[in-house]
Amino acid sequence: MRTISKTNGYRSIARATALRVVAPFLSNNKIIKSNRQIKVNNAKIGSNMDFTRFRINKSVVETPNGVLKVFTLPDSESYVSGLLEIYLDGIQQIKDTDWTETTLQTFTFVNAPDSDENIRINYIKQ
Repeated sequence: MRTISKTNGYRSIARATALRVVAPFLSNNKIIKSNRQIKVNNAKIGSNMDFTRFRINKSVVETPNGVLKVFTLPDSESYVSGLLEIYLDGIQQIKDTDWTETTLQTFTFVNAPDSDENIRINYIKQ
């Protein structure tokens, strides 16, 4: 038996032991849940991965000072290109409008954040 429902932009297909959800926060991703394991199939990297590679609500290495524009991911990690989200004081920043990918370990703001602003990032580790 299969049930399909659509609510607030989320589409899910439920079966007896599995649930597949299209994740709106990372396009082209499908979260696959079962009683045994949770994995994500991502079209950008063409493989399955587990949630241990997801980094949510992380701080950057540098401290904003009103001048610095380039920021580095914590713990010398690299992200999957196109799968980085940046928040400045809780407001999501728009790629290529507010920031750009510099390398797989750094990103650059168009305008330098002030010292009283908080930068948080979400990404998938390579």
